[in-house]
Formats: sequence, structure tokens, C-alpha cells
Amino acid sequence: MPGGPLAGYRILEIAQALAVPFAGLLLADLGADVIKVEPPEGDGIRHTMEPILPGESKGYTLVNRGKRAVCLDITREDARPVLQRLVAWADAVLVSLKPADLPRYSLTCDDLRTWNPRIVFLEHVPLGHAGPFGGDPGYDVVVQAISGLSVTTARERGGVPMNIRPAFNDMATGAFSALGVVAALLHRERTGEPLRLETSLLGTAMALGNQLLSWFAATDPPRDEAFRAALAAARAAGADFEAQRRIYEQTYLRGSAANIYFRVYRTSDGFVAVGCLSPALNARFRAVTGLHDPRTEPGWDFDAPGAADRLAALVADAEARFAADTTASWLERLRAGGVPCGPLNFPPEAMFHPQLVDNGFVVELEHPLFGAYRTFGPAVRVEGSAAPAGRHPPLLDEHTDEVLAELGFDGAEVARLRAAGVAGAAPPGA
Repeated sequence: MPGGPLAGYRILEIAQALAVPFAGLLLADLGADVIKVEPPEGDGIRHTMEPILPGESKGYTLVNRGKRAVCLDITREDARPVLQRLVAWADAVLVSLKPADLPRYSLTCDDLRTWNPRIVFLEHVPLGHAGPFGGDPGYDVVVQAISGLSVTTARERGGVPMNIRPAFNDMATGAFSALGVVAALLHRERTGEPLRLETSLLGTAMALGNQLLSWFAATDPPRDEAFRAALAAARAAGADFEAQRRIYEQTYLRGSAANIYFRVYRTSDGFVAVGCLSPALNARFRAVTGLHDPRTEPGWDFDAPGAADRLAALVADAEARFAADTTASWLERLRAGGVPCGPLNFPPEAMFHPQLVDNGFVVELEHPLFGAYRTFGPAVRVEGSAAPAGRHPPLLDEHTDEVLAELGFDGAEVARLRAAGVAGAAPPGA
């Protein structure tokens, strides 16, 4: 399968930034021919997210490999004939624009179906269409806050939460979007029916929150009442974010304060992570470390006198034991005991760590302007498929003429579109 399982499928991407372009990357990795439509000045993240050269940034490079790109001013009425042919060419269209702009630019699902009745249509609406923020633009920092994820994941600085980076909701939304497109293409092959799909950053955040973003009538109403009262009092007193988060954790995550099984420990020369999420793995961890967890004693009661002190002593004992030996020594002992573990790498270390490189989780690619760079490998490995390095991230305006020619525009028509500013990159400084 040299071209990948999606070889022969054609994807049109009308989007900027991260979420939908990441979906396009995943589909390209699987062999699809992905054409990205950029405005004349290019995708906005060409100029932000750590520029290396003018119009070429790390952020753009990392989420656009394997694609072709055309510059087209979709706001212009005279761009309609080009869009019409692009949509007729495509099997699926991925759109991420403000909802109000879709009818303005004739990019609704109904509009595109007049040009291609078989088109699979995916619209990304960051916060969803409905609700008090319906149709508003949204970024990862916003959905981390609205969803509640910031309370569970964010670090604190100056009394306020700092959102997690990288933008994990964007990346996961891209993955969900790619999954939806593949499912819709399969459905169309089976039934002949094209589907309209919708994804959102906020929906993704709720899915990623899992058990931390949930509510159970059997357990939560009494805690909700106590939590809201304590939180209101804390806010009235001017409490900072960490103080407010402690109220949440003490109310809903009582056991997390004595977590010894699923965390990162400091060693004498670095850090080591352990992950034990079953009684059997917890027992292995205790066997390797020699720790005694009082919660394994018959009749253990969190509310018994002295229980909190015993748990605090357990955590302190565990931290002291890890701090007394090296990372390498702990990794050897933990692995020998069947305990899931790994070293904590800083990002520059991770890019050259043999576990990541040897498995192709990190790959080295070549950019035509600034040379070698390392990035994540294909998220899905398909036996017999070619590596995703066949096409570098497109330079601005690199494939406009090529694609227009494939769509049937002759040289004079392409020149006219360029002269009118409909197609092609904007002049420098424009």
C-alpha cells in the first residue's frame, strides 16, 4: 500500500491555525491528496507561532506537511468559479470559518452540495452553534476555561491559572475531525449518502475531561452544595486560584492528596514518572519501593482520627525514598518489578530520545528553505504504507498554478486571476 489507505481520496481544507489543519495533516499522512486554501497573505500562523523566516514559522510547518496549497481570496465573488471547481474535485471539504461567514462566501453545506452532491462536509465550530457564546470564535485557552479543564490541569502564576500548552484541544479536535471524515467517506461508499459533520473545541474538551468532567446524581449533589458555598466564600474573601482549586480538590478529589501511584517523583539527579492504575500495579509499586499504604488495611476510614496525618506521612516517605537514588537506578528497579515508568524528558531531550526515535514517534524531515527539522511521526502507522515525508509543508503560493491547471484553468485564465488579486500571494508589504 505505497500511497496509504486513503490514496485516491481528495480533501479540500479551508481553514487556518491548528484544529482543522491538523485533521488535514492526519488525512495526508494516510495518503489523501489534501489541498489547503490560504488567503493571499497566507495562513495566519505563518506569521506567528515562532517564525523562522518571513512567512515561514515552526507552527505552520508542523501541522501542514504532506499537503498542497493554493492562495485564493475566498471573500471575492470572482473566486467562486475556482471554489466551484475545487469542490467538484474533492471528496470532502473541511471548513473552519466564523459561522456567519459561510453563507456570506457561499460555503455552507447546501452551497457546496449544488457544486458536488456527493461532498462530505465538515464544519468546525469552536464553541458550538447554540448557547450564549454560540458562533463565537474560540481558542484552546478559552475552552480550557469554559469546560473546567483549567481547574484540573492549569498551573498557577500570580494567582491566576495558566492554560496548558500545547493546545491539546486543537490537536484532539483535529484527530476527531479526521476520524469523522474517514467514517463519512466509508458511509458514502456503502450507502451513496454524503454526510454533514460538525466538530468543536469545546466538545473535544469535554470528551478529554473524562471522569473529571462528569456529574453523578448518586454522589454529587451534597458535595455540589458544599462546594458552591465554600467557593463563594473564598471568592468573596479574594482567594487566589490555588486556594479556590484546593476547595475543589478537597471536595471532589479527596484521595488525590495522597497520590503515590500515578505521578512524577524527584530523584537524586532528575525525575521519574510512575503510572499504576490497578490494585495489582499498586501492589507491585509497593513491593519495589517497600512502602506501606495504610489504605490497604482492613477497615480503613478517611475520616478516622489521624488518617490525614498518616497519608501525609506516606507521601513524604515515598518522596524521600525516590530522592535518595538516581533516575537510572529507579527505572531499572521499577521495570524489573513490572511497574510502568519512564524518565521525565525536557522537550529538547525528547526529540533525540531513542524510545521516540527508534519507533518513528519522532521523525526528521527536510524543509526547502531552512533545512532539517524534527517533529512527530505519523499518528497512525499502516503496514506497507509510505512514510509521511514525501511532501514538505507547502510554501506560500507554491501549488496555486499547478492546482488551477489541474482544475482546467489555462495559462491566460490563471494570469487573469493573479492580476485581479483573486489567486496568488499578496505582494510583499500589501
